[in-house]
Amino acid sequence: MAARVFYRFFSHDIIRSLHSLAVIRLRKTAFVPQRQRFSSTRAASLTASLVTGTTLAAYHGVTALNSVRRIARSDPTRICIQSLIASAVTYACLRFANSPSLTWGVFASLFSLQVHFDRSLKSGMGQMAGAAIGTLVGLAALHSFPAAEAALPRLALTTLTTCLTSAFFPATNYSIFVAAALALQPPDSPLEALSRAVAIILGSGIGIMVSLTVVPQMARSRAFAVMAELLDDCRALLSAVPILSRDHDRAAVDALHEQFLRHLVDARAISGEARIRARFERGPTLNAALDAVHTLWHGLVLLDRVGQSHSGAFAAEDCAALGELVSAVRKNGSDYLHHLAAYLRDNAPLPASRDFLAPLHDAATHARSRCMERVSQTGHCPQRVQALSTLAFALAEVESNLKRISDLLEPQATA
Repeated sequence: MAARVFYRFFSHDIIRSLHSLAVIRLRKTAFVPQRQRFSSTRAASLTASLVTGTTLAAYHGVTALNSVRRIARSDPTRICIQSLIASAVTYACLRFANSPSLTWGVFASLFSLQVHFDRSLKSGMGQMAGAAIGTLVGLAALHSFPAAEAALPRLALTTLTTCLTSAFFPATNYSIFVAAALALQPPDSPLEALSRAVAIILGSGIGIMVSLTVVPQMARSRAFAVMAELLDDCRALLSAVPILSRDHDRAAVDALHEQFLRHLVDARAISGEARIRARFERGPTLNAALDAVHTLWHGLVLLDRVGQSHSGAFAAEDCAALGELVSAVRKNGSDYLHHLAAYLRDNAPLPASRDFLAPLHDAATHARSRCMERVSQTGHCPQRVQALSTLAFALAEVESNLKRISDLLEPQATA
């Protein structure tokens, strides 16, 4: 499963993210010869790719990264309560039915409980299928090698068959234990093996129901919380990135970029696990919204690059003419992202994009217009022309990316 998640997300989004992050890191090699600069940047990007890919592939549960720890800080208490109730209910049901496989049923109920319902559903259904497959494979092995001293051939047959099945259907890996137990300790009759499968299926079903009814948590709500973190990161970046001057904390800005990438890994992993209502109320999927936020970050990287590489080329009159308009873009964009984060995190009303993006559009349009006017008047200074042109393009990208998010969440506004 980790390998599939690694291939799905690392192959596209993380490589693109790290490519943009490598651009930010060029400041560290500003005074290195060009050939060495290329080599060091390439090595840094490759190292970052390996580290990020390993982090993504190893993601599992609530102990992966800081944002997931914050979201899941109540998980231990909630899972303890669910485990107590599920095991007690399973024990009572199997004890009432006088089942000889009470222990198997209780274990199945505990193993099916996961950090959110979507994962519990997948785990429980996999255990149910695994119990059926393992029982059939175990009984077939007993029929093929009925002698008591043939435990090793039975174990080899059941292990080979169930492991091959689990390779194609990973959720059914519980079948390995069921089949191996039958191979090593043959039951007195096939009914005893069937009773064990029924106990596992019952325990798994009870675990799923408890996960749904007792302090439930959906993957969707966890994904919303991490998406709110992403929007907070973008809002902080929009306020912190240098644009017209280099008066900023470079280390703090770089830390924000890296924090965004960590949150993006979390959000991708959690959204990939969502099975129930894995979309917004108005239609778009969780992954579509993540793509839009990721694209917004690329626009912020470009805007950051303006201040990092071109701020020294702006003349004093450029700063005076553009300063107020750039501040308006910052303010309206930050306010919109703040309200979107509250919508995701606190279930606040969805903000009307026109209240924020309309004044942002006016400010960005006027800023681009002034940039082009000054470009036409500044033909003798190529550095200044490049700075003004890059700023105009970056503002257009940020505006377009914010509009893309609003179009996803408010499709009726584009009709």
